[in-house]
Amino acid sequence: VRTIDEALGLIEAQLPTLFGEMRLYIQRVVPVGFDAQRHLSASYAEAIGTIYVSLHPNPMVMAEALIHEFSHNKLNALFEVDRVLHNAFTSTHPSPVRPDLRPLHGVLLAAHAFLPVATLYERMLESRHPWSSDPGFRRRLAQIVRSNHEAVSTVVAAAHTTAVGRGLVD
Repeated sequence: VRTIDEALGLIEAQLPTLFGEMRLYIQRVVPVGFDAQRHLSASYAEAIGTIYVSLHPNPMVMAEALIHEFSHNKLNALFEVDRVLHNAFTSTHPSPVRPDLRPLHGVLLAAHAFLPVATLYERMLESRHPWSSDPGFRRRLAQIVRSNHEAVSTVVAAAHTTAVGRGLVD
């Protein structure tokens, strides 16, 4: 729980607008176990406002998970009021974050979730946050940026959007 609090403090300091959205939107963070080596998180369209996270000891990993799952919640809420993509589930595409082919909906979820994670890393670099000097920090940011580029390129090339979806993709 201390690690979640530290992760939320980091998000509040580096991405205050996003943190405000999270405070307004997320009603429940459900721990789903502990593993020092892996982190598992989830959110479900049927449970908007709830995110499930494994308790990882690294606050940076927790911050990524919290932002990621919150972003899924936001997009799931949008899908409740608009189709967003006419072809969300009719074709499959490579995903930069999973080995299997995914419906375009899944690729969009990945891009939408990792774009604010990349922004967190960038803000930490700009503010010279002490964690940004870790040798793996820039490698992780580069990995996220590459994945984001792949996911966004796939969505832009393949999406048949609604008017609302066009605004999101743009």
